[in-house]
Amino acid sequence: MKIRTIHLGIILLSNLIISINPIKVSGRHGAGDDQTDQSFMLPVRYYQIAQLYGPGMPRSGTEGLHLDTLDVNSGKVGLVLVHTWNLGEADGPYPIVDTTTWTDGEAGAWVPEAHKIIKENIHPVLKAARQSGIKVFHLAQSTYAEKYPQYQELKNDPELQNPARRVTFEKCIEPVNYQEGWEREYGGNYPGPVWRTHAEEFDIAGSLKPLPDEYVFVTGWQLNGLCRRENISILIYAGFMADLCLLNIPGAIREMSNTFQYNCIVLRDCTTAYEYEETFERKWMTFAAIRMIETEFGYSASAEEFINACQRPNE
Repeated sequence: MKIRTIHLGIILLSNLIISINPIKVSGRHGAGDDQTDQSFMLPVRYYQIAQLYGPGMPRSGTEGLHLDTLDVNSGKVGLVLVHTWNLGEADGPYPIVDTTTWTDGEAGAWVPEAHKIIKENIHPVLKAARQSGIKVFHLAQSTYAEKYPQYQELKNDPELQNPARRVTFEKCIEPVNYQEGWEREYGGNYPGPVWRTHAEEFDIAGSLKPLPDEYVFVTGWQLNGLCRRENISILIYAGFMADLCLLNIPGAIREMSNTFQYNCIVLRDCTTAYEYEETFERKWMTFAAIRMIETEFGYSASAEEFINACQRPNE
């Protein structure tokens, strides 16, 4: 994988420092070797910390945002949609109707925001990926994953199983009860997780439903095994929530970057975080989640940049 790097200095972003930063990507060759010969060139960015241990430390790099160009064969790229749920849809849990109201700055407002993001950004991204032959992976919640033949086929595959857990441990001598935690976090009338209260309706958003040849999975071990079979080494993420599931659940960015060592890229305008009254106007929670990814786990790009990369002709 070739990376052409343009560094943006933290003081003057207009001063561009051009350097070469080659990154070698290795993986088991498999069924995906000859999947496509199309070039995939995606502008990405990351954030570099120059003095991690304080101002007394000599600078190890250039502080601030850096711009790269990912230049690979599109067969090495996978698109991962994370928890793109059908909450608020007409046939989904807690449908939003014409008379439904909400307050910006309350956590639940992420659902109508997600509807907008799915329509304007994620759906076009998915369409572009499909048209270019990029493999699509749907990271699902186990309740509705069971509805899909794709998941039924892979969940018992011996090559895709989590390793057996060998360590047993004792918890706190006075463990917090889940119900008590929920009452503190959500109030005394919280009905419980949507995958329990609306198991029948709970699903993937209608406009993003998997095609028969797209994968539906629930663990990082499954995704890693599938990517090794397809010779995929770059994972591009979209979905919800930026500060929670997109980062932290099995198969999401933290695990695939740290445990399985994939190059991970988040599409900045294809996600949102829980925004609070104090953060809503500037979307600071979303900003912080994306900046954490750019700093610690990988790169970011935009939906438009991804779509353009998918449409780029062979050179």
